[in-house]
Amino acid sequence: MFLTQCKDNRSERGILIVEVLVAVAIIAVAFTALLGLSAFSLNTSILAADTTQAAELAQEMIEAVRSFRDGTQWSIDGMGILTIGANYYPQTSGSPLVWQIVVGQETIGAFTRSIVFEDAMRDGDDNIVSGGGADDPDTKKVTAKVSWSQGGKTHQVEIITYITNL
Repeated sequence: MFLTQCKDNRSERGILIVEVLVAVAIIAVAFTALLGLSAFSLNTSILAADTTQAAELAQEMIEAVRSFRDGTQWSIDGMGILTIGANYYPQTSGSPLVWQIVVGQETIGAFTRSIVFEDAMRDGDDNIVSGGGADDPDTKKVTAKVSWSQGGKTHQVEIITYITNL
């Protein structure tokens, strides 16, 4: 009877060890999944914050272009003399401070931003069209671009608007 009781205790101990190993494995898998979800959530949160900041930088460029247009004469020192397709960025100068449009790109922290101007075309009904219309010398297409890298990928926010000669 003593031998039978020892065999039963060993069996129970063996089963107990297997149960503990299975429980540890389940906990490890669950913990790994939670860590992966946390990392994904953190990366998504960072991307959302960066995208919001990039959109604000792009919007600031659009507002700077409007201010530049309002403070200059279109064909003399304003929008009408800017090179089509070139990269520009806004900069303040003077006293009082006024917006200027400068050739090149600007880097602000992790963000690189630029503005590109294009000619605008209008159809016979005076609607802006992407092709097949007549050039409108008093309207420019403005594309504000802000890009940055995160996680080995390049991200970009782009705002497109049209500016007219007042």
